[in-house]
Amino acid sequence: MQSETPLAIQVQGVTKSFLGQRALDDIHFEVARGEVHGLVGKNGAGKSTFMKILSGAQPPDSGDIIVGGQAFKALNPAEGRAAGIAIVYQNPELHLDLSVAANIFLGAEPRMALGIIDEKAMARQASELLARLGLNLPVGRRLGDLDIADRQQVAIAKAVREKAHVLLLDEPTAALNKAQAEFLFNLIRDLARQGMAIVYVSHHLDEVLAISDRITVLRNGRKVALVDGKGADKEGLIAMIVGRTLDAVEPRRLDKPRAEAFLVMDGVSSEGGLDRVSLEVAKGEIVGLTGLIGGGANALAAVIGGLDHRHVSGAMTLGGRPYAPRAVREAIARGVLFIPEDMRGRGLVMSLSIAKNISLAALRSLSKLGWLKLAKETGVATAMSEQLDLNPRAPSREVRFLSGGNQRKALLGRAIFADGQLFVLEEPTQGVDVESQRQIHDHLRHLAAKGATIVFVSTDLEELIALADRILVLRGGRIEQSLSPEGLDPQQLLAAIQTQSTRSLN
Repeated sequence: MQSETPLAIQVQGVTKSFLGQRALDDIHFEVARGEVHGLVGKNGAGKSTFMKILSGAQPPDSGDIIVGGQAFKALNPAEGRAAGIAIVYQNPELHLDLSVAANIFLGAEPRMALGIIDEKAMARQASELLARLGLNLPVGRRLGDLDIADRQQVAIAKAVREKAHVLLLDEPTAALNKAQAEFLFNLIRDLARQGMAIVYVSHHLDEVLAISDRITVLRNGRKVALVDGKGADKEGLIAMIVGRTLDAVEPRRLDKPRAEAFLVMDGVSSEGGLDRVSLEVAKGEIVGLTGLIGGGANALAAVIGGLDHRHVSGAMTLGGRPYAPRAVREAIARGVLFIPEDMRGRGLVMSLSIAKNISLAALRSLSKLGWLKLAKETGVATAMSEQLDLNPRAPSREVRFLSGGNQRKALLGRAIFADGQLFVLEEPTQGVDVESQRQIHDHLRHLAAKGATIVFVSTDLEELIALADRILVLRGGRIEQSLSPEGLDPQQLLAAIQTQSTRSLN
């Protein structure tokens, strides 16, 4: 940015430690008005901690935060909002039972005599604000009835209504499809043109490069680079993020899946969205499921994993034996381990330690006469942390303090420790940095090479091509195409997902 452009926020020498471990070390950072500033780094590099400090959710140990010319040693959330800082998480922290208008004006509702909320004025002003931002949202609708992309737009509209000068976006496209993400990018560019300073945190480096004026790279809690967004390239960013270069293309598996079918589905339908699905998955095979939102990929994973047993018809067998789980625990008992996209809501127990979370699916193997062997549990968690490169190596630490990538590794560690035969995963590397993605892919390939069957849902086109032995495209609850990843590029896969054709690209 030009030196004469006024700064919206400036950070000088911010440091933060947790339990003696340095999370941020002498960070200097600045964002000018009208700038989109990318912030990248591995999981555990310090990005989330830094965003919490900027938004006032966490105080630094030392350093200064300068907003609008006023210096703060620390901010609390109210002071952050008063200073003009707003943060929007990938799952916005809004009130789902309130209307769109009520969320936008929460705490600042227009009122009539006797303090009664003026619902009509609030709806009118919300409509005017949304129109000004180019957003088409129903102001009277309950927010919980809208999708995640609409909720993010409401959170951004709320920030604009609060006259925020600095907008912090934390993994904003993690749950969005391509069209929704492009709409968000256009909104971000419009806000920047109006003078808002935007900090954009994402593991999707192509997005960061496309949207950012400048990019700051964090590694191990330190700022290691500040680069011009227009002059940077993906390979260079990766090298700065991980401290070394990575191969441009992940190696494909040389071993072939075993011939015998392990999972067989015959005409399976479900209330959750499947329509007469027939499928065979071989022992040792890695099958990727994809499609448009609501097309059936997640519904298929939920039936296989035992999460959805509502009015399931048709037949399934697992290892030659009938398989009809009525609960997740019955699936686990048959060696089927489900790893959900929503780690915090359906996967991990955030208040428990790493060790407790890893052992949850196989407590009997760590117990004797009903008593849990704590030393053995700690040993298992330590070994799994080493195997999966889970940081920090602290089995007693609560998982809520881990980065998103390390939380995903903890979930995978639980499934591996439970000695699963069939692993069902939703978005296995969502919100994960490039090196952790490679590590998770390698572990899944290793499991398949040992004979485990892998079924995963993903909207990441490159991940599907790099990891899967076979890619199934679902639409309307049915498997519409079966694709070989050999020679397939992301553009072809995207076309297959979006087309109505029933042709196969094998």
